[in-house]
Amino acid sequence: MKKHLLFLVLFTGLFAYSQEISAPLKVGDEIEVNFTSSLDYSNNDSGIVYSKEFRSTGSGYIKLYFENFDLNTGDFLKIYGAVSGEEIIYTGSGKVINSNQTLDKFWSKTIWEDHIIVELHSQNGNGNHYGFDITKVAYGYPIDKISGAFEISSQQLETVCSGDEREQAACYDGTEIGRKSNAICRLLIGGASLCTGWLIGTEGHIMTNNHCIGDAASAANTEFLFNFRNSDCSGLNSDVSDLVASSSTFIQTNNALDFTLVQLPVNPTNTYGYLSLASTPPAVGERIYHPQHPGGRRNEIAVFTDTNPGPNGYTVVTNAGDGGARVEYFHDTEGGSSGSPVLRYSDHLVIGLHNTGGCPNGAAGRSDEIINALGSIITNIDGAIDDPNPDSPRISFSTIPSDSSEGSDCTFQEIIFDLRIALPPSENADVTINTSGTATEGTDFEILSPNPITFLAGEDEDKQITLRIYNDAYVEGNEDFTLSLSLDANDGDANLDQNSSFTHTIMDDDYGPEIGSETSLMTEDFESDLSNWVVTGNGTSNFQIGNATDASSANWSANGNTTNFIFVNDDACNCDMSEERLRYANNIDLSQLNSAFLNFDIKYLDSNDQYASDLYVQTSIDNGVSWQNAGSEIPTFNNWGNMSVDLSSVIGQSNVLVSFLYNDLSNWSYALALDNISLIGLGEAQIQTTINSGASNTQSLINGLGTMYAYDSLSGNIMANFTNNANNNFGCTGISVTREGTNGVSHNGSTGVDLAMEKQFTISSTEENVNGNINVTFYFTEAEIAGWENAVSAAGGSSTRSDLFMERNLRTGTREISSVTLGTYDNGVTLTGNFAEIGGKYTFAPNKVLSNSENDLVNFTVYPNPTRDYINIQSKVNFNKVELYSITGKKINTISNTDNLRSTQIDMTNLDIGIYFIKIQNSDTNLTSVIKIIKN
Repeated sequence: MKKHLLFLVLFTGLFAYSQEISAPLKVGDEIEVNFTSSLDYSNNDSGIVYSKEFRSTGSGYIKLYFENFDLNTGDFLKIYGAVSGEEIIYTGSGKVINSNQTLDKFWSKTIWEDHIIVELHSQNGNGNHYGFDITKVAYGYPIDKISGAFEISSQQLETVCSGDEREQAACYDGTEIGRKSNAICRLLIGGASLCTGWLIGTEGHIMTNNHCIGDAASAANTEFLFNFRNSDCSGLNSDVSDLVASSSTFIQTNNALDFTLVQLPVNPTNTYGYLSLASTPPAVGERIYHPQHPGGRRNEIAVFTDTNPGPNGYTVVTNAGDGGARVEYFHDTEGGSSGSPVLRYSDHLVIGLHNTGGCPNGAAGRSDEIINALGSIITNIDGAIDDPNPDSPRISFSTIPSDSSEGSDCTFQEIIFDLRIALPPSENADVTINTSGTATEGTDFEILSPNPITFLAGEDEDKQITLRIYNDAYVEGNEDFTLSLSLDANDGDANLDQNSSFTHTIMDDDYGPEIGSETSLMTEDFESDLSNWVVTGNGTSNFQIGNATDASSANWSANGNTTNFIFVNDDACNCDMSEERLRYANNIDLSQLNSAFLNFDIKYLDSNDQYASDLYVQTSIDNGVSWQNAGSEIPTFNNWGNMSVDLSSVIGQSNVLVSFLYNDLSNWSYALALDNISLIGLGEAQIQTTINSGASNTQSLINGLGTMYAYDSLSGNIMANFTNNANNNFGCTGISVTREGTNGVSHNGSTGVDLAMEKQFTISSTEENVNGNINVTFYFTEAEIAGWENAVSAAGGSSTRSDLFMERNLRTGTREISSVTLGTYDNGVTLTGNFAEIGGKYTFAPNKVLSNSENDLVNFTVYPNPTRDYINIQSKVNFNKVELYSITGKKINTISNTDNLRSTQIDMTNLDIGIYFIKIQNSDTNLTSVIKIIKN
C-alpha cells in the first residue's frame, strides 16, 4: 500500500507539495547553528574582531544564513575559501538586492569548496551596531552526488521516459535551438535547492516555477548561474560559467500555474539573449524542444524522445493543456529541470513552463494562461510576448499539421501555411520546395503555389503556400511525403533554418470488404446500474458507479466528465486492490467476424513509482476459468481520453468474456475511471442487390495504380472493385446497380435459352482511356447467380456460371466484351473482367448472347486453350493488335498484326503455368475483346 517512507519524510522536512507539483532538487543539507558576533564586536576594537571557520570534508559548497546583520560604516564581513581564496564582502545592513532594498536576513553567496573562513573587520568599533548572527549553514553534496540526486515529489517526479535522449547544448551550437538555450540559467535557491530559470524579454527578468521561488525572501536568496554548459558535444569539457547575480527582486507569482517572475539587478540579455512567451497555445502533434539543467547538471536539451515520438523521433506535444490541464510531452526531464522553458520548434516561442514529471511530463503553466495571469506586468516588458528575436534572415516553414485523413470521394482538401523569413535579406532569396516520400506528387498531393519562391531584398513578408491533398478510395495504407527547402541566397545573408523540411502523413481511411460491415455487440454509459456487469475484488470498496465528486479523492481528481461513470479508487481506500475486475456479464459471439475492438473513455493514473498500478483489458474463452491480456498494459491518461483495444486474439471464438483488471501491485496507488464502453465487430460487407442509382450512388477517383472498392454510400454494401493496372486516369468514377433481380432476361432481342443475368451495373467516369488496362470485379449473391442458371435450365439451356462473359456498352454504341474469371466472396460470387475503358452499362451472359455482330468476340477463334507452347488466333474480321496480360494485369507482350490481318500466333513457351488474358483490337472499329487463356 501507499506508505510515506520515513526517509522521504525526513528528506522533505517541513515542505509539503501536492502530488501534481514537483519540488526543487535538493543538493545539500541545511544545518541549524547558533553563532553570534555581537559579544566580540565592541566599541573599541579594530582589525579582525570576529573569526569563524566552517569545514565539511568532501562537501561541494558551503553557504551561510545570516540574521540581524548590522555593521558600522566602514566595517565589513569577509567570507573566503581556505583553498581558492575566493571571497565575498558584505557591509552595512547586509545583502543588497537593488537600489531600494537591502536584507539583514539572507543566504550568503556560494563558495564552491569544503572549507571557508568568516572574518569581521572593524575600523573604529561597532558604533552601537549589532554585528550579525549565523543561524544556518548549508553543506552542498559533492558534485557527483548532486548529479545523481533525485527530486522530491509525492507523485510526479520529473522523469526520464524510457532511454535518455537528451543531448549537450553544445551539440546545437550554430543553430537556433542552441542560441535559445543560452537564455536559461541554473538557480541555487537558499542553501540547498536547484531549479532552472530563463530570461524573458529584454529587460533582465527571469521566469521559473512558483515551487522553486515562491516569495520575496526566496527571490532575494537565489543565485543565477549562466553559461553553465559544456563546451563541446562530448560533454567532457566544461565551459566557463557566469554567476550573473546572487539575488533578485520579486515581481509576481502564481501557485495554480506554478510560475514566478523576478528581475535581476543587472541585465545580461545582450550576452545570453532572451526568450518570449507564445500568445497562441500549443497544438497536439507540434514539435517542441526543451533546454534544462537536469539533476543540476550543465545545460542539456531534449529534442528527441523514444516514447510516443513524432515524425523522425522528435518530441511533440501530446496534450495541449485545454480546460486547465497541463501541457504534456514524453521527452526526458529530471530533478532540477523545474522552471525550464518548453519551446515550440516552428517559431522558437515558449509554450509552457515545465514543472512535473510522470511520463508524460508536463507544464502546468501554459504560455497564453501565464500571459493572461500577468496582465499588464508582462505586456510592459519589451520582447516578453511573441518575439522570436531572430539573428539572421532564416527561412522556415510555419506550423503544419503532421497528418491528414484521406477521404474516399472525388474532392480534395487543402492545407494553407506560410513560408517565413525572419528578417529582410540583403539580396533576393530564391527558395525551391522539393518533394520526396511514398506519396506521389500530382496524384496524391500537389503544391499549387508558384515554385520556386522569391523573397525580395529588403522585404520580410511571409509567402503563403497552398498544398492540395487528393482523396481516393485505394486501399494502400498510409503514405507520406516530405517537403524540403533549397536556397539560392544570391550571395546575400539569407539562410535556411533547421525547420526547413517537414513530413506529412496521408492517413488511409479506405478498407476492403472483409471489414465492410459494422456490428455493435455491446454499449454501456453507466447512467443506470450495473445489471450488465459483474464486479469482483479484494478491496473494501470495488468498482462502483458515480460522478466526478464521488470518484475524486485527496490525491486524484476525476474531473472532466459531467456524467456518471464507473470507477475504482485505491487512493481513497488504501486497501488491497490487487485483483479488481469489471466483467461484462454476457458471453459475446465473435465467430463470424474478421475483427473486433473494445472502445472506452478513460481517466487513469499509473505513476510508475512506489505508487504504481497495472491495468489490462482481458478476455476469456472458458467462462472465466482463465484470462489472457488483450494487448499491452493500459497507459496513464491524466485527462479523460479515449482508447481502443484490438480483440483479434479471440476472433473466431463464440464464447468470449471481456473484462478490465485493475491491480495496485500491493501499493497505495491512485485510481481508474471508465465510461462509454462499446464493443464493435467488423465483418464481411453485404452485397448490394437493389437498384441504388440515386443518392446512394458512390463516386471515387481512379487515377493511379492500385485497388479500390465501391460501396453503396448509405448501406455500405459492396458492389465492385477496380484494379488499375497501368496507372491510367479514369477520373471521378461512379457505380450503381441499375437493374436488380435473380432471373434471366432477353438481351438485344435474344430468344429461347439465350438469356442474360437480370442484374446490371452502370459505371460512369469523367475520363476515358482507349488504351487503358483495368480489372473490374462485380459482386453477386449466390441467389442472383443461381437464379439465372435456373432460368436458363427451365428454358431448356445448359449454360452455367462458368460460361459467363461480360459486356460494357455505351449509349454511343461502343461495346467491349471480356471473358470472366469466377471468384468467391463470403457466401457470394465475383465476376472479374478486363477493360480498356470503364464507362458504360455492364451485362453478364454467355458469349453467344452478347456477340450479335461481326465485330464481336464470336468471330475470333483461339486454340489450343489450354496450351503448352503456342496460341493460334483465327478471325473472320480484321484485327491490328494483340496484347498479352498476366492475371495481375501486367502487360507481357504486344503484337502488331500488319502482315496477315486475320491470323497470328503467340509464343507462350517460356511463360509460367497460370491464367493469362489476350486483348484483341478490331482494326476497323478499334473495339477490343478480351479472352482468357490457360498455360499448362
